[in-house]
Amino acid sequence: MPDDDKPNPFEDVRKGLGLLFRAAKTTVEKLPTKDIEEVVVTSAREVGRALENVGKTIEREVLGKKDEPKTRVSTEEAKTEEEKKDTSDETKPPPDAA
Repeated sequence: MPDDDKPNPFEDVRKGLGLLFRAAKTTVEKLPTKDIEEVVVTSAREVGRALENVGKTIEREVLGKKDEPKTRVSTEEAKTEEEKKDTSDETKPPPDAA
């Protein structure tokens, strides 16, 4: 009977951690991840743009190269260019086929 009066610390820890993990899992499942995903993608895109701008500035200032004017390509033109690349790759034999 004296054993029943004393709490088992290992059992308490096991139960406590089980409850904490269950609470964490439930909370994560209820969090909206779509907004977070959008923020991460947008942030990564902006970091990429910033790195590109830094690279161009270094190229212009240090190496003395001129900026090339950007040409905007419509999504339809980009798709057709992508399709041309895909089909041109298929017609070429593999490099080690010779």
